[in-house]
Amino acid sequence: MKIAFSHGAVAGIIAGIAGAAYNYAYSAAMWVDFSAVINAGSIFGACLFGTILTSLGYLLFSKVPMKGKDPIFNSVLLLLSFATFAGTFGFQLPFDIESPEMFVGLSIPLHLFPALFWLATKPLFYK
Repeated sequence: MKIAFSHGAVAGIIAGIAGAAYNYAYSAAMWVDFSAVINAGSIFGACLFGTILTSLGYLLFSKVPMKGKDPIFNSVLLLLSFATFAGTFGFQLPFDIESPEMFVGLSIPLHLFPALFWLATKPLFYK
């Protein structure tokens, strides 16, 4: 349990930092401001929540006696990450936001950061 929580926390911190940097870079490059809807704190919190939840799911899934668990878990993680895109397409932005069509370009990659950094840091915690 300690390893799973540590893995989720480390991956979440890294994903949160990368997500906040992406938010800053995207906003500066595209000249858009979605700070009324999404900010560094919410990105960091969502990444941390997602990676810790993923680690707890992996801990529970690792108790299942079967072969080939990692590819199955990784595939499910990827599918769940893609499923979160639906929220982005259905999200109603405030009317005073300029260039609302650019919001998808910001939020879709952010939905992949927790899974990406969880998978990238996995070899550091599990042998």
